Amino acid sequence: MSIKSNYGYNLFNSLLNIAFPIFTFPYAARILSPDGIGQTQFIFSYAQYFALLAAFGIPIYGVKVISEARDNQDKLNKATTELLLISTVNMIIVLVIYISSIMIIGQFRENQADYLLAGLLIVMSAFNVDWFFSGKEQFKIIAIRSGLIKTVAFILLFITVRNSDDITAYLFFLVFLYIGNYVLNFFFLFRYVKLDFREIIPKKHLRPLVLILSMTIATTIYTTLDSVLLGFLSNTTEVGYYTAAVKLSKVSIPILTSLGIVALPKITGMIQSNNQLAQQSLYEKSFSFISFLAIPMCLGIYLLRTETILLFSGEEFMPAAPDVAALAFLPLFIGFGHFAAFQVLLPLNQNKSLFISTVVGMCLFFGLCFLLVPKSGSTGAAISNAATELIVTVCYFIFIPRYILLSLPWKKLITAGLAVLPFVPIVLFLQSQLKHSLTIIILAISMCSLVYVLIQYYIFKEKLIIDSFTFLRNGKKK
Repeated sequence: MSIKSNYGYNLFNSLLNIAFPIFTFPYAARILSPDGIGQTQFIFSYAQYFALLAAFGIPIYGVKVISEARDNQDKLNKATTELLLISTVNMIIVLVIYISSIMIIGQFRENQADYLLAGLLIVMSAFNVDWFFSGKEQFKIIAIRSGLIKTVAFILLFITVRNSDDITAYLFFLVFLYIGNYVLNFFFLFRYVKLDFREIIPKKHLRPLVLILSMTIATTIYTTLDSVLLGFLSNTTEVGYYTAAVKLSKVSIPILTSLGIVALPKITGMIQSNNQLAQQSLYEKSFSFISFLAIPMCLGIYLLRTETILLFSGEEFMPAAPDVAALAFLPLFIGFGHFAAFQVLLPLNQNKSLFISTVVGMCLFFGLCFLLVPKSGSTGAAISNAATELIVTVCYFIFIPRYILLSLPWKKLITAGLAVLPFVPIVLFLQSQLKHSLTIIILAISMCSLVYVLIQYYIFKEKLIIDSFTFLRNGKKK
């Protein structure tokens, strides 16, 4: 399947990931209040961290292994068996540690049943085989499965979460989004492979997996355990504010990272065949794509933070507006970080570079959190998160080979930055003349998007837009 088709399916999945919280979180936020959202997110994040440990880095490493073995059925069967065996053994070990922690730590005893429910994330992590379908470039299956699970979860949320006491029901909704996908994935897996335990060598995967796991541990400190750390240093209400801000600032990120997920198997194949020209062309397209979309997204989030918080979460969450301002540029940092890590460093087997970068980020995050959170609560956590993502991305780029760095279209950052300047007067004018948040958001997005596209097309001759217009014109002729 072509990269365009794969990107189409992955884009569909990304759009689902964007639309889903837009329609579900506002409802949950208004029902449960900041404290209820914060309490649920604290429990979920704690279990999610252990689930990531149980995965042992396989969701990242597995894509590369499967893309290398996909043309040889025997190798594919053995590689899949080896990775599933490692995942299952590690899941059992991590599950024992998780259950022990919620039994021993006094703060967890009051809601032990909820922590056990969230523990299903750990149990089912062994069945998460997205890495197999990504490596096989079966993005159609991932997209269909995601749509089905989200439809069921959407219905589940509105049936079960009806008042402020339904915290457990909301937690189950969050857990179901993951375990539902895992179960369906595992069901489809055996259409493509058969488990083969003959002459398998699981230990050959351990060294690269340990490096990736180490990177994962460091990364999840500031991407998953941030809510847990905030809860320990502050309270669940602050976690609620922070959760709303993070969801809002990250809502567009799946679009930016979806190309990287599709490109990883392709780039791995290009490196194996030593096709540097095609590899470089893909790097340039990815960099241009992120520059073109991320910068207007970031400025839009920053300028419309008050309106989006009111619309997205309700007036109770207005203290989260400064958090959104601090996190507004996450799409840019994470978009380029994902590009550097998963399209460049990982296919080049630069696992050590990834590990060093994320350890630097982890140390910075801990230091900033302990410095800022006790005084500033959720805003301190937001500043810590944004600063960490920026530094980690900078570190990634430091490790990128010089010949790749020099060939990237850095000019795209400047043109995108200039093209978004009209956003400021447009949004400020709308905010001064209108009162209704939804009206301001709709008009601001429409007017800013139109101005941005026209500037990029007529002044900067942006190839992405020219190619899109050409494609649309040719489509109409047909």
